[in-house]
Amino acid sequence: MPENFLFYIVFLSQIILISFYYPRQILSRIAYVLRTFPASKYPKLYPKQVAFYEIGQSIYRVVNHLILALGFIVLIAIASWDSGSSGKVSEAIPVAYFFVQMIPLFIMEFSGFAYFKLMRKADMRTKRKADLLPRRLFDFISPLVFVAAVIMFLSCIGFFYSLHQFKIDWSNDTFTILLTQLATNLLFAGIIYWNLYGKKIDPYQDGNDRLKQVEVTIKSLFFMSIASSLFLMIFEAIDEFNLDYFEPALMSGYFQFILFIGLGSMLRNQRIEDMNFDVYKEDAATI
Repeated sequence: MPENFLFYIVFLSQIILISFYYPRQILSRIAYVLRTFPASKYPKLYPKQVAFYEIGQSIYRVVNHLILALGFIVLIAIASWDSGSSGKVSEAIPVAYFFVQMIPLFIMEFSGFAYFKLMRKADMRTKRKADLLPRRLFDFISPLVFVAAVIMFLSCIGFFYSLHQFKIDWSNDTFTILLTQLATNLLFAGIIYWNLYGKKIDPYQDGNDRLKQVEVTIKSLFFMSIASSLFLMIFEAIDEFNLDYFEPALMSGYFQFILFIGLGSMLRNQRIEDMNFDVYKEDAATI
């Protein structure tokens, strides 16, 4: 089906971006840290033996290679089916594959919490100096971005209700969209609050590095909120105008954009080379 050609391009981009490009960036950062900051000089950086992290690095690489290969297999299978079919590709395919692609990232994220827990446990300092960080939201995000996120959220809800004559009806999907958007934005708000007022999970982290991390996190979440509202409206408009064959490509593109403003923003703005690793030295001053 010729209409599926756009999907092939966008889905190929999803395969390469999420299962090749970003993993390569992450592995490069890990390799740089292991090579530049050895355990002999930076013992606080390694609560476990270095070999443990090298094994984790290898596992992460292999798993992403397998998922990358799976993506190409899925793409070839779709093309084979499409050559003898007049139907459209299901939007469930990029969704299902995206969740598979997220498995290594989720494992890495949970491993990170365990890593910092060990680091805190090994921290034997009796005196710590609190970081004098800004505690106001607008120290990290422009009021215009905040207002834009609120307007997009309200516009999204209003758009869906306008399609149903502003009636609250349990039989339509508007109420589900409302609950989903509320839950998503409340989750984002909770993460932002924790970043602003919670304790840092890395006990040694440099204050300026933490400022940058908080800023990147908050900005990413606000832009994700705006993107999710916009995506839902576009997706519903496509459905209303019977342009269903665009849905799989739009879904795939949305996932890539979310990763671009989330993980991608972190990789672009929190460069390893700019971070202060002296805090992990044995004789580092108390911070």
